[in-house]
Amino acid sequence: MNANELKLHLDSKDDDHICSKSDIGYVTLPLIMLSQKLLTKIENLLSKKYNLSNSEIDVLASLYSCKDEKHTLTPTKLYEKLLFSSGGMTKVLKKLELKEFIKRLDNIEDKRSKLVQLTPLGKNIVEKSLSEVIELEENFFIHLNEKDRKRLSDSLFHALGDHDRE
Repeated sequence: MNANELKLHLDSKDDDHICSKSDIGYVTLPLIMLSQKLLTKIENLLSKKYNLSNSEIDVLASLYSCKDEKHTLTPTKLYEKLLFSSGGMTKVLKKLELKEFIKRLDNIEDKRSKLVQLTPLGKNIVEKSLSEVIELEENFFIHLNEKDRKRLSDSLFHALGDHDRE
């Protein structure tokens, strides 16, 4: 179902339906559809243009944004930050190392582990790919002016905050 079909369906609801007394479908369903469409486009962009998975870009972006100017973290810090299992993190790190986006370094503080460091190639790829992801996201919301974006953002964060307390 596309957006126009969904709107027609919601507009034509009759009193026998369970949702006939609420217009929340006008909010939740478009949000779900928009989220799915946006995530799919981002996944396609990362996969086709950069040969990256979402997990891989998450790791690269985490290394890129860490406070250490050398863009270095332990695997444990990475998987805690990203909520990966240690096995899942190991697989992603191996793929990124093969692509030469990261390198493993000896950890002088803990001889049992290695550090993960973003390479110059990895830094370049994360900057390029995330720049394109942001451009893609911008195009999704091009019809909203700055004031409308702020209002939408505030409303969504407010709704999230209300439900985070439960």
